[in-house]
Amino acid sequence: MFRIDLAVPFADKDKARRLGARWDAAHGVWFVPGDRDASPFASWLPNPGQLNVRAPSYFLAATSRLCWRCSGSSRVHGFALPAGHEVLCVDDDSGEESWEAAEEPSFICYLEYLQPSAVARIRAHTAGYRYGLRRRTQTFYWVNFCEHCGAKLGDYDTFCEPGQGFMPLTREDAARVTLTRVNEPFTARADGWSFGVELFEFMPER
Repeated sequence: MFRIDLAVPFADKDKARRLGARWDAAHGVWFVPGDRDASPFASWLPNPGQLNVRAPSYFLAATSRLCWRCSGSSRVHGFALPAGHEVLCVDDDSGEESWEAAEEPSFICYLEYLQPSAVARIRAHTAGYRYGLRRRTQTFYWVNFCEHCGAKLGDYDTFCEPGQGFMPLTREDAARVTLTRVNEPFTARADGWSFGVELFEFMPER
Protein backbone atom coordinates (compact mmCIF):
# COMPACT_ATOMS: atom_id res chain seq x y z
CA MET A 1 0.00 0.00 0.00
CA PHE A 2 1.41 3.36 -1.02
CA ARG A 3 1.49 6.08 1.58
CA ILE A 4 2.06 9.82 1.67
CA ASP A 5 4.66 10.96 4.17
CA LEU A 6 3.99 14.31 5.85
CA ALA A 7 6.28 17.03 7.15
CA VAL A 8 4.45 17.68 10.44
CA PRO A 9 6.08 20.04 12.97
CA PHE A 10 6.04 18.75 16.55
CA ALA A 11 3.60 21.51 17.55
CA ASP A 12 1.06 20.22 15.00
CA LYS A 13 1.22 16.51 15.84
CA ASP A 14 -2.05 16.45 17.79
CA LYS A 15 -3.90 18.21 14.98
CA ALA A 16 -2.46 15.78 12.44
CA ARG A 17 -3.56 12.84 14.60
CA ARG A 18 -7.10 14.22 14.93
CA LEU A 19 -7.32 14.51 11.14
CA GLY A 20 -6.35 10.86 10.79
CA ALA A 21 -2.59 10.88 10.16
CA ARG A 22 -0.69 7.84 11.42
CA TRP A 23 2.67 7.75 13.15
CA ASP A 24 5.50 5.53 11.90
CA ALA A 25 7.68 5.16 14.98
CA ALA A 26 10.38 3.20 13.15
CA HIS A 27 11.04 6.06 10.73
CA GLY A 28 9.86 8.97 12.89
CA VAL A 29 7.36 10.32 10.37
CA TRP A 30 3.63 11.00 10.13
CA PHE A 31 1.88 9.62 7.06
CA VAL A 32 -1.47 9.18 5.31
CA PRO A 33 -2.42 5.89 3.60
CA GLY A 34 -2.20 6.32 -0.17
CA ASP A 35 -5.87 5.43 -0.74
CA ARG A 36 -7.08 8.20 1.57
CA ASP A 37 -7.84 11.79 0.56
CA ALA A 38 -4.78 13.77 1.63
CA SER A 39 -6.28 17.20 0.90
CA PRO A 40 -6.90 18.03 4.60
CA PHE A 41 -3.17 17.57 5.14
CA ALA A 42 -2.14 20.04 2.42
CA SER A 43 -0.14 22.28 4.75
CA TRP A 44 2.11 19.32 5.67
CA LEU A 45 2.56 17.73 2.26
CA PRO A 46 6.26 17.82 1.40
CA ASN A 47 7.48 20.05 -1.39
CA PRO A 48 8.82 17.47 -3.91
CA GLY A 49 11.26 19.90 -5.46
CA GLN A 50 11.76 23.44 -6.57
CA LEU A 51 8.65 25.49 -7.33
CA ASN A 52 8.57 26.24 -11.04
CA VAL A 53 5.46 28.32 -11.76
CA ARG A 54 4.28 31.53 -10.10
CA ALA A 55 1.80 34.31 -10.73
CA PRO A 56 0.38 37.35 -8.91
CA SER A 57 -3.14 35.97 -9.43
CA TYR A 58 -4.83 32.90 -10.91
CA PHE A 59 -8.11 31.37 -12.08
CA LEU A 60 -10.00 28.39 -10.72
CA ALA A 61 -11.27 26.66 -13.86
CA ALA A 62 -14.20 24.25 -14.17
CA THR A 63 -15.77 22.26 -16.99
CA SER A 64 -17.03 18.74 -17.67
CA ARG A 65 -15.65 15.61 -19.31
CA LEU A 66 -16.75 12.01 -19.77
CA CYS A 67 -15.57 9.44 -17.25
CA TRP A 68 -13.63 6.55 -18.81
CA ARG A 69 -15.17 4.09 -16.33
CA CYS A 70 -18.87 4.95 -15.93
CA SER A 71 -19.29 7.11 -19.08
CA GLY A 72 -21.00 9.77 -16.98
CA SER A 73 -20.34 13.48 -17.45
CA SER A 74 -18.32 14.66 -14.46
CA ARG A 75 -17.27 18.15 -13.43
CA VAL A 76 -13.51 18.64 -13.45
CA HIS A 77 -11.44 21.48 -12.07
CA GLY A 78 -8.00 22.97 -12.53
CA PHE A 79 -5.89 26.10 -12.53
CA ALA A 80 -5.28 28.68 -15.24
CA LEU A 81 -2.67 31.40 -14.98
CA PRO A 82 -3.07 34.79 -16.67
CA ALA A 83 -0.64 36.26 -19.19
CA GLY A 84 2.45 37.49 -17.41
CA HIS A 85 2.80 34.46 -15.12
CA GLU A 86 6.34 33.14 -14.81
CA VAL A 87 7.90 29.74 -15.47
CA LEU A 88 11.29 28.64 -14.13
CA CYS A 89 13.53 27.65 -17.04
CA VAL A 90 16.81 25.75 -16.74
CA ASP A 91 19.46 25.97 -19.46
CA ASP A 92 20.36 22.45 -20.64
CA ASP A 93 24.03 23.27 -21.10
CA SER A 94 24.93 25.59 -18.23
CA GLY A 95 22.27 24.59 -15.72
CA GLU A 96 21.53 28.26 -15.10
CA GLU A 97 18.02 29.07 -13.96
CA SER A 98 15.87 32.03 -14.90
CA TRP A 99 12.23 33.04 -14.53
CA GLU A 100 10.59 33.80 -17.86
CA ALA A 101 7.29 35.64 -18.25
CA ALA A 102 4.62 34.05 -20.44
CA GLU A 103 2.90 36.27 -22.98
CA GLU A 104 -0.31 34.22 -22.98
CA PRO A 105 -2.48 32.46 -20.36
CA SER A 106 -1.74 28.82 -19.52
CA PHE A 107 -3.44 25.84 -17.97
CA ILE A 108 -1.10 23.94 -15.66
CA CYS A 109 -1.31 20.24 -14.90
CA TYR A 110 0.42 17.36 -13.15
CA LEU A 111 0.78 19.50 -10.04
CA GLU A 112 3.17 17.77 -7.66
CA TYR A 113 2.96 20.61 -5.16
CA LEU A 114 0.22 23.18 -4.71
CA GLN A 115 0.26 25.92 -2.11
CA PRO A 116 -2.19 25.19 0.74
CA SER A 117 -4.23 28.38 0.20
CA ALA A 118 -4.96 27.31 -3.41
CA VAL A 119 -5.90 23.84 -2.16
CA ALA A 120 -8.41 25.43 0.21
CA ARG A 121 -9.85 27.55 -2.61
CA ILE A 122 -10.42 24.66 -4.98
CA ARG A 123 -11.73 22.38 -2.23
CA ALA A 124 -14.42 24.97 -1.51
CA HIS A 125 -15.68 24.25 -5.05
CA THR A 126 -15.30 20.47 -5.19
CA ALA A 127 -14.37 17.40 -3.18
CA GLY A 128 -13.33 15.64 -6.38
CA TYR A 129 -9.95 17.36 -6.82
CA ARG A 130 -7.43 15.77 -4.51
CA TYR A 131 -3.99 14.25 -4.05
CA GLY A 132 -3.77 10.95 -5.94
CA LEU A 133 -1.24 8.40 -7.16
CA ARG A 134 0.24 8.80 -10.64
CA ARG A 135 0.96 5.14 -11.32
CA ARG A 136 3.26 5.65 -14.30
CA THR A 137 5.79 7.54 -12.18
CA GLN A 138 4.77 6.17 -8.76
CA THR A 139 4.39 9.71 -7.46
CA PHE A 140 1.49 11.73 -6.14
CA TYR A 141 -0.13 14.76 -7.72
CA TRP A 142 -3.33 16.82 -7.58
CA VAL A 143 -5.94 15.26 -9.87
CA ASN A 144 -9.69 15.05 -10.52
CA PHE A 145 -11.87 12.09 -9.56
CA CYS A 146 -15.26 11.26 -11.11
CA GLU A 147 -18.11 12.70 -9.06
CA HIS A 148 -20.23 9.60 -9.86
CA CYS A 149 -18.01 6.51 -9.56
CA GLY A 150 -14.80 7.89 -8.02
CA ALA A 151 -12.51 6.90 -10.91
CA LYS A 152 -9.37 8.98 -11.35
CA LEU A 153 -9.72 11.33 -14.32
CA GLY A 154 -6.10 11.74 -15.34
CA ASP A 155 -4.61 15.04 -16.38
CA TYR A 156 -3.71 13.99 -19.92
CA ASP A 157 -7.31 13.52 -21.02
CA THR A 158 -8.50 16.45 -18.90
CA PHE A 159 -5.94 19.03 -20.06
CA CYS A 160 -4.19 17.72 -23.17
CA GLU A 161 -6.76 15.83 -25.28
CA PRO A 162 -8.22 18.06 -28.04
CA GLY A 163 -11.98 18.46 -27.75
CA GLN A 164 -12.12 17.24 -24.17
CA GLY A 165 -11.95 19.00 -20.81
CA PHE A 166 -9.84 22.15 -20.90
CA MET A 167 -8.81 21.90 -24.56
CA PRO A 168 -11.96 23.01 -26.45
CA LEU A 169 -12.10 23.02 -30.24
CA THR A 170 -15.10 25.34 -30.67
CA ARG A 171 -16.40 28.54 -29.12
CA GLU A 172 -19.37 26.59 -27.77
CA ASP A 173 -17.06 24.17 -25.95
CA ALA A 174 -14.95 27.06 -24.65
CA ALA A 175 -18.06 28.72 -23.24
CA ARG A 176 -18.54 25.65 -21.02
CA VAL A 177 -15.24 26.34 -19.27
CA THR A 178 -15.83 28.78 -16.42
CA LEU A 179 -13.10 30.83 -14.77
CA THR A 180 -13.15 32.24 -11.25
CA ARG A 181 -10.45 34.85 -10.68
CA VAL A 182 -8.51 34.72 -7.41
CA ASN A 183 -6.52 37.88 -6.68
CA GLU A 184 -3.87 36.17 -4.60
CA PRO A 185 -0.29 35.10 -5.42
CA PHE A 186 0.09 31.56 -6.76
CA THR A 187 3.02 29.13 -6.61
CA ALA A 188 3.25 25.47 -7.55
CA ARG A 189 5.44 22.75 -8.95
CA ALA A 190 3.91 21.60 -12.23
CA ASP A 191 5.07 18.86 -14.56
CA GLY A 192 3.09 20.26 -17.49
CA TRP A 193 1.55 23.45 -18.82
CA SER A 194 0.15 24.83 -22.04
CA PHE A 195 1.83 27.56 -24.05
CA GLY A 196 -1.22 29.70 -24.59
CA VAL A 197 -4.86 28.58 -24.48
CA GLU A 198 -6.95 28.31 -27.61
CA LEU A 199 -10.27 30.17 -27.35
CA PHE A 200 -9.42 31.47 -23.87
CA GLU A 201 -11.27 34.71 -24.60
CA PHE A 202 -14.52 32.74 -24.95
CA MET A 203 -14.26 31.15 -21.49
CA PRO A 204 -16.60 33.14 -19.24
CA GLU A 205 -15.19 34.68 -16.09
CA ARG A 206 -17.35 34.68 -13.00
